[in-house]
Amino acid sequence: MEGIVGAKLLHGSSEVETSKALQGGVVALYFSAHWCPPCQGYTPQLKKVYERAKREGKLFDVIFVSSDRDEASFRQYFASMPWHAVPFSDRAKEQALKMIYQVRGIPSVVLLDGATGSLVDANGRGKVMEPGFVASLPTTQDLALAKLPSPEGPVPVTIYHHGREYEIECEPDEGYEMLRMQIFSVTDIPAEQQRLFGLGQAKGVLNEQVPLPRALVRAMAAQKNTGYKVAGVPKEARKASSNEFPEEQWHAAGGVLTSDPGWGWVHKSKDDNPWYQMDLQEVRKVAGVVLRAGADHVAWVKKFRVCTATTEEGPWDAVDAGREFSGLSGLMLPEVRAIFESPVETRFVRIECLPGGLDRRSLRADVLLADDKDQDKPPTIVVLGNFSADDPFENMEAAQDNAQTKMIEEQHLAMLQAKLSNAQPRLQNQVNSLQGVQRYESRALQKQALAEIPVLGIDESARSSSESYELAFMRGLLRWYKHDFFSWCNAPKCEHCSSGNTKTVGATQPTREEQYFLAGNVEVAQCNLCGLQTRFPRYNDPGKLLETRTGRCGEWANCFTLLCRALGYEARHVHDWTDHVWTEIFSDSLKRWVHADSCEAALDAPLMYEKGWGKKLTYVIAFARDHVIDVSRRYTQKFDDLLPRRTEFSEQELQRVLGAISEFSTDRSLVQVPEATASQRRAALERRAKEEQDQLLGRSQEAKEVKAEEQVGRTSGDAEWRSQRGELGATAAAKEKALELSETGLEGSSAPSSAAKAEPEKAPASRDPQAAAKQRFAELVASGLSPNEAALQVIQDLRLCSTRGLGTAGTD
Repeated sequence: MEGIVGAKLLHGSSEVETSKALQGGVVALYFSAHWCPPCQGYTPQLKKVYERAKREGKLFDVIFVSSDRDEASFRQYFASMPWHAVPFSDRAKEQALKMIYQVRGIPSVVLLDGATGSLVDANGRGKVMEPGFVASLPTTQDLALAKLPSPEGPVPVTIYHHGREYEIECEPDEGYEMLRMQIFSVTDIPAEQQRLFGLGQAKGVLNEQVPLPRALVRAMAAQKNTGYKVAGVPKEARKASSNEFPEEQWHAAGGVLTSDPGWGWVHKSKDDNPWYQMDLQEVRKVAGVVLRAGADHVAWVKKFRVCTATTEEGPWDAVDAGREFSGLSGLMLPEVRAIFESPVETRFVRIECLPGGLDRRSLRADVLLADDKDQDKPPTIVVLGNFSADDPFENMEAAQDNAQTKMIEEQHLAMLQAKLSNAQPRLQNQVNSLQGVQRYESRALQKQALAEIPVLGIDESARSSSESYELAFMRGLLRWYKHDFFSWCNAPKCEHCSSGNTKTVGATQPTREEQYFLAGNVEVAQCNLCGLQTRFPRYNDPGKLLETRTGRCGEWANCFTLLCRALGYEARHVHDWTDHVWTEIFSDSLKRWVHADSCEAALDAPLMYEKGWGKKLTYVIAFARDHVIDVSRRYTQKFDDLLPRRTEFSEQELQRVLGAISEFSTDRSLVQVPEATASQRRAALERRAKEEQDQLLGRSQEAKEVKAEEQVGRTSGDAEWRSQRGELGATAAAKEKALELSETGLEGSSAPSSAAKAEPEKAPASRDPQAAAKQRFAELVASGLSPNEAALQVIQDLRLCSTRGLGTAGTD
């Protein structure tokens, strides 16, 4: 690379040697300038890609090649960049690079092979923004493993499938086809239906472009040091510098490695030198320590030292001369085994947390003993097929679109439009929601989604659960998604100074690029620190959301439903017309559809909106790729109480329109499916529809018992925002619990107090009925109703409330 960009580069205000600054992998030459408006918009987006690549340990470097008009402008612009730059004084180099790579305009990105300098892509500006770009980048481990020799002879491999364990012997030279045949022989999953994960690859489906012998080398390297035995230090032999949780929770788990549900130790925020200590009861020969993430906290120990002592009073000696060990990088990722350069004889082992990450850090830990080391564990593969036996589509190869298929789909759409020609516009618009769920069927998009999911870690947690595998896996997926993947955005961070002190001040039209990713509108936030503005596009493209990983309930549910489909769940995207969105998955073990709210990490808690949040639901419509259904009855304890609020159209009209849309979606989904398979699917849909109808009618006829987690107010979003929406809680106890669980979501909920169970639902006494009615009127108009329709609805709500003695119910 020195021959291309020169021997010296800038990093910040310092000059560095190019040979030491670049890691190899992929290098992006970024041609840009401070005076260029498109560049000012592109640079923050490139910065996000760069930071994500670094966060995931990818080998990706960026070198800024400036087209600024003077050095002062260059330095001002470069100060906002975290990467390297060609020195501004070397204008000849800038001109030479533009000529070599034929750069005609800015911003422009040229991608190079960091090891050889060869050209990868001369027009990389769009490529680096693709959702799958970061996943395609190599890691340091990839380069190191390429130098190791291939295994000789068969390699034992452990296969995990839906909670069951199998052993096979894999011949490296026989390739993936034979491996899949072996997996079929023990799991009965046909080769073409197998999703394979593992062999040392922490996330994503197995990359079969890597030759199997190299994949096995990687897998054996990942299992290195797994033969050391875990000491199993009991909870009473553990202590810490401080503990965030109550004493009873410390005794329940306290960071024990195998604790269930995986509670970790968390130190207090004001503890400047946190440590976690384990007592072996006697002097033992220690090989190292093992760390896992706690499931109850969103920050982990990322850097640490280990100290040992033979008595608790000390002296304490730092292992390996104070060596800094790399810690945990995320929830559901493989455990970290920190092995010392040589075993240490000691009784007390102390993990000292080093600065980094949030002000409180969490871990589960134990000690690895050096004596009686077993053989390292064999490489592992997790096999996922289809979570639903009735679903024939999951792993079928996507048929190619052709003219005949498109013609049939257009005919179906024309017939649907004719059927709906007399329906109200809002009902006709429900057809558009089918486009969203159809995007989840893209095999390329599903592959991008699977590249993000730590399937091995979720599988391990599901295998140790007493629940059915499909539900335990879903619970783990929800936990990981909420705590380690997606983030809530009240207002975006400032893209100029990275401050979180911003406030939404308005909205604007999306750019062409934002429209490409289906952003219908863009919110604008102003930084209270630097005064500059940041755009927050409300993307509807689930592939783009895999990259941005932030938003509110719409973005959360959109991206999460894609992940469910990618993993093999049958999934629905559920629209609540009082402004919320979530997912449903089909459970073969329960033989019904199950509610899953990724914002709340909630599973099978359908009454939470009515009983916990205090929402006055009206219409709840679920969209799958091959059917559409009104599921409102699932989300209310008494449908007769909800029914008077459903006044936009008659129940008969609603069912007629949804039936027509559902029939269209079924026909469209089966166009490219063999006739026998299509007949089986139709029969399954008809059987399920009847069973679901019976279940929903049963729910409406009985007063179902309300679960503890359904008596909690909304936990996602800041408290002021939740309160303004009237969703913080239906009761005082629900609000209190919602505030308590704002970080964990409903997975951290426990049974409410007796006061919470006894307290009746009532509207706040301090609410002014006139003001509430005005607020309700404004909300209805904003939802698309005419002023006359909104006024009639408010009057009806007030009449309904007065008959129940509930004051101003319905104003949320």
